[in-house]
Amino acid sequence: MTVVAAAAAAALVLPAPAGARVVDQRLSYVAPDTETGDVATDESGQGNDGVLRGGLTRMHGVYKFHRLSLDHRYDRITTPDDPSLSPGTSPFSYGVRLKVSPKAEWSHSEMAVIRHGDTDSGGAGNYKMELRRNKTTGVVSAFCVMHDDDGSGVGYIRGRGGLKSIADGHWHTVTCGRVDATTVSLTVDDNVAERATRGALGNVEGSVPLLIGCQLQGQGPRMREQFVGRMDNITITVQSG
Repeated sequence: MTVVAAAAAAALVLPAPAGARVVDQRLSYVAPDTETGDVATDESGQGNDGVLRGGLTRMHGVYKFHRLSLDHRYDRITTPDDPSLSPGTSPFSYGVRLKVSPKAEWSHSEMAVIRHGDTDSGGAGNYKMELRRNKTTGVVSAFCVMHDDDGSGVGYIRGRGGLKSIADGHWHTVTCGRVDATTVSLTVDDNVAERATRGALGNVEGSVPLLIGCQLQGQGPRMREQFVGRMDNITITVQSG
């Protein structure tokens, strides 16, 4: 187990103060140097191992997603669905440490980062993180979206401050979260923003694979929105209590 994963595991067993929320890690990919083959090992203890697809590689503790024009294959991690990946009505967050070059190739106006379902996934609850590039200025910002399973609640928030652009060739930690039923958050490094939801964000529950690094186009097998850059410390956590 890596130092990062060991620290996270240790944090989960500490006794929580009375009335405090307990953070339950549901997924943790840290691309350790000891990891080999086409499996992304889940170090959260939930068994949510993923499979590396396309030309995705790992080196020095990070996953490297290549440009689409290199071999015309979409690099991605696909994780089979599991109930632990649906947060239900609890506060939750999903995040990643990433690095994108200002010279990265964009095959779409967006790069998919983390996605568990979408609005075209039969109306089920879903959540995602994307990077979006302004066509005029070239500035790249993070974008979080969450839907509950009956469509009555939607949470979305886009980064608009702090960094001039996430695609600056430096590492950034980006985290999306549902604070409560009426508030969602986006954290980029030390910059935290919150926004009210449209309707109360209720049960976020879906039954589709988790997809990291690209997006399915509609309900068919075609893909789009290739992420180009490096990722590590990919996590999903749910709070209880």
